[in-house]
Amino acid sequence: MKTMPRRLRATLGGVDASVSCFAFSLVIGICCRDWWLLLALGLALTLAALVYPAGLRPLTRLRTWVLLTIIVLSSTLVGDDPLWSFGPLGISPSGALRGANMAMRAVIIIVAVTGLVSSVPIDRIGGFLERLGLRGLGFAVGVAFNLLPLIERSLVTSWQALRLRAGLRRPLTAARLMLVVAVSDCLRCADEVTLAAEARAFSPDAVKRPPFTWRARTVPLVATLVATAGVLVWFAA
Repeated sequence: MKTMPRRLRATLGGVDASVSCFAFSLVIGICCRDWWLLLALGLALTLAALVYPAGLRPLTRLRTWVLLTIIVLSSTLVGDDPLWSFGPLGISPSGALRGANMAMRAVIIIVAVTGLVSSVPIDRIGGFLERLGLRGLGFAVGVAFNLLPLIERSLVTSWQALRLRAGLRRPLTAARLMLVVAVSDCLRCADEVTLAAEARAFSPDAVKRPPFTWRARTVPLVATLVATAGVLVWFAA
């Protein structure tokens, strides 16, 4: 009995299992709706807890729930056929349902992406994309993820500078300045990466594609996920 959890962790661990669960979560999150989407959300969260628990970390952050609340409220207040209206705003049950669907899809995607990035090295993700025939996309994904910490530090520095200079008294102006800083930093980093790639004669056709191996013990998991996704998509269509 004690060996069962170990066997389960050994089967669900690994790059192939993480990629399979990521693809399964995206498919059911995009294709399902209404009550089937609620079932898809439960399956995606269960897989995340078993395969990549770090994917659940965004659900512990306040900004994630603020974003989900904004999605639901915005759809409820501007939906069709409102039961109660006050000027351009109102309460629409159909809009609330659409907002709930969008929020559940957002949770599935956020958890799946965070879990994949936390459990699979970026170079393995890039190599997997290259082996799918998406030349250059693996390099672009690796560069993008490596630049995220730099952009985050730049935004934090800009925020602290605005706060020390009383720039937050004008929220719209502060938001505009933050947006300008983010865009300018992204363009500067992209220009530096492009120059560095050109200096080293980088070519997408010359990128080495590392092998992506599937373990035999992952085959039952993949078959189960494919069958479950097929059933959910069939009934949710």
